[in-house]
Amino acid sequence: MKNILVIIFTFIFTFVSCIGINYVMREVVEINNNSIISDRVNLVIDAGHGGIDVGTVGTDNTYEKDINLSIALILYDFAMVSGISSFLVRDGDYLVYNEEEEKGRSDLYNRMDFINSIENATLISIHQNHFDDEKEWGMQVWYSPNDDKSKIIADNILNVTKSNIQKDNTRLNKRSDDSYFLLYKAEVPSVMVECGFMSNSEENKKLQDDNYQRSLAYSIMLGFSQYLVEEL
Repeated sequence: MKNILVIIFTFIFTFVSCIGINYVMREVVEINNNSIISDRVNLVIDAGHGGIDVGTVGTDNTYEKDINLSIALILYDFAMVSGISSFLVRDGDYLVYNEEEEKGRSDLYNRMDFINSIENATLISIHQNHFDDEKEWGMQVWYSPNDDKSKIIADNILNVTKSNIQKDNTRLNKRSDDSYFLLYKAEVPSVMVECGFMSNSEENKKLQDDNYQRSLAYSIMLGFSQYLVEEL
C-alpha cells in the first residue's frame, strides 16, 4: 500500500509540476468514493489570515495571506485528485464571515465553527513565519495538544519536506500553547504548517514561486497521506 501511494503521488506531482495543477484541476469532482485512502477522515484546509488581515509582511512587502491561499488551493487540488474528501475554510481573499452576520464575531471563532461542523475532520492550517533574525529559514509545524494524532501528522509533514526540498532544515516541531487559538481549542487532529520565513529574503522569494509552492503542497500532502496509511 505504501509503495503504491508513493508511486501515485510521484506521478501526480510530476504531471502537475509540468502543466500547473491550479489551471487543470479546478473542475475536478470528488473521487473519494473510489479512493485507496481511508474515507474516515475529512481534510479541512485553512489558509491563514485574509481580507484586511494580511498576516506577516515579506521583505518585499508581499502579504502572507496571499501565499497562504496559493499553497492551500494547490494542497486542496492534490487532496481531491488523491481521493481525500477535503474542504477549504476560505478560497478567496476574505475574512471568514457572511456579510449578513455580525462582524464583531471573531474570524477565528468562525473558522473554528466551520472546522467543528465537518464530521471526522483533520485540520491543516497554512501559514508563513517571521523573525527578527533574517537568517532564520525553513518549515516548522505546530501541533494541537488535544489529540495525539496531531504530533504524528506534524512530524510526517516536516520529515517529508526535509527529505524532498529542505534537506538542511534543522527545525523541530512544537506543541501549541494558547497563543495559537485554532490548535489550542481544536477538538480534532490539527496542525499549523509554517512553510517558511518571509523575513528571509531568499526564502521569501521562493515562497512566491509557483513551482516551489507546488513542492510544498506536495510534501504536505504526502506527509498527511503517510499518516492516513499508517494510523487509520
